[in-house]
Amino acid sequence: MKRRGPQPDVVIRLFDEDWQRWEFAGGRPSKLPADTAENGCRRTLAVPARQVLASPLWIDGSDAALASESVKLELEVRGLLSRMSGMQGVSLRLLPGEGRTLAVAAVFPNELPESCPAADRFDVSPFLFQLPPDSVTLWREGEDYVAAVTRGTETVYWETVDRSSGAEELRVWLSLVVQRLQAEGVLAAPPRIVSWVEGLPAARIAPAGCAVSGESAADTDAIAPSLEHVQGDWKPASAHQADAQRVQRERMRGIILAVVAGYLVLAAVLVIYAGVLRWKASGLVAENAKLTAEIEKFQPIRREWEVIEPTVESAQFPLELLRGVVGSLPAGNIHLTKFKIEDGHLTIDGEAESFGLATDFYNSLSSNEALAGIVWSNTNPTVGPTVTSFHAEGALPPPAEPSIQ
Repeated sequence: MKRRGPQPDVVIRLFDEDWQRWEFAGGRPSKLPADTAENGCRRTLAVPARQVLASPLWIDGSDAALASESVKLELEVRGLLSRMSGMQGVSLRLLPGEGRTLAVAAVFPNELPESCPAADRFDVSPFLFQLPPDSVTLWREGEDYVAAVTRGTETVYWETVDRSSGAEELRVWLSLVVQRLQAEGVLAAPPRIVSWVEGLPAARIAPAGCAVSGESAADTDAIAPSLEHVQGDWKPASAHQADAQRVQRERMRGIILAVVAGYLVLAAVLVIYAGVLRWKASGLVAENAKLTAEIEKFQPIRREWEVIEPTVESAQFPLELLRGVVGSLPAGNIHLTKFKIEDGHLTIDGEAESFGLATDFYNSLSSNEALAGIVWSNTNPTVGPTVTSFHAEGALPPPAEPSIQ
């Protein structure tokens, strides 16, 4: 009998315009045609970087359990921890140093967009590349540019910006990213700039003081995926739901098989003792029929639940609200000083260089589709000697009631 070999790994990722599929066979990845079937493979999805927030944090000491708790507290203080999934929505990598640990937290959403293909395990896309060391590498994922930062050979940060950004905008953006990471001690020196974007050489977007690399998207070996840094310790809510349904089906199958097995044993006993216990046989048969009928009653309930269960909606993820608020900030000298969600209310405080900037922010909040449904009650900005302070409050909409489809 011929034994089946181990399942081959297939990486699914969004690179440039299209979703690509790469198979790992014989130790080297090879790109598959778009219409190739994936039966019998273990599929790993490179979650687009736009969907996952990177948060590098320095933690004193090197104790892994203490570091995990410290990261949890830091993320809670910053409002980045999902009320629904908690640390289950965070993939954590610990990089020990001298007397302290760099914790790289990847904060995932509760669910992925429907445009993302199905998979068996998941990780954010920068961890599925073999990125150049001590560098900032730029590539395209659909309508976004992604910049991933490495400290040595370890990926420690990533960020995205809209594809419509020009070369000068990208240079300023990368300069701000590098300066912030250097100020936080995540980067010890200016990194090398690498561009995998066709037609956009690294020299055009490199901030001052950063070296450039001639590596480009034409280097196939450089842009092939890698499984070396994949953890795969996060799944979207739909995947957890599918796992729970599978366990429920297996449990129900086990119950049914146990009942059937019991029925067969009982039937055998009745046959053996039929001559002696004939008067009891009819009673036992009637009882068995009653038990079988009770089991059948569970089938409609199970089918009804399978119809209702997918309509249950999850709680709103605070990270999406924070993204919506930050996306409403107008261009100029304006920043937030407070972002708080409590008892169904969203509170925002901040400072702007002028009264007009503050009112522009109010108007942007009200028209932002990502914040639709929030009822705002804003106070007039307060003009001070040097800055204008503003305060906005919004009542969050109640969770939607599940509906039967």
